[in-house]
Amino acid sequence: MDFLIYQPERAVLLHGAGVPILVPAPERFAIHKLIVGSRRRTDGDGMAKSAKDRLQALTLMNAMIELRHKEDLADAYMEAWNRGPAWRDAIGSSLRSYDDDDRFGLRRSLSEGVQALGAKPADYGLYDDDDRREAAADAGEAH
Repeated sequence: MDFLIYQPERAVLLHGAGVPILVPAPERFAIHKLIVGSRRRTDGDGMAKSAKDRLQALTLMNAMIELRHKEDLADAYMEAWNRGPAWRDAIGSSLRSYDDDDRFGLRRSLSEGVQALGAKPADYGLYDDDDRREAAADAGEAH
């Protein structure tokens, strides 16, 4: 929970003249949803909530990427990744649940954000540009 509520942002609840509130930073909320999306119960209700969590994470991450907030998203991703194997497994499980286009797009954007922050994407389970070129060359040789 400390990950989610670290550095909250000010917002206004639309009620009457407005009520000032604090909400989680969007990048932290997105990564949090990736994690909880893989940890829900496996009964019908849990599966539905898991799908909803993962869709919320995907939607928010894509919006952040479109609005050019890759570095903010990458920074939260890196922090969560560094919290240990259980967090890495949860993140990886949710990322693997997306279709190929969404998964590739997220990994590419997260890689770019990680590189912009001066780190190596491979250290965070992501590809960097050299890895992508190698994978593309390998795929070309396989056909």
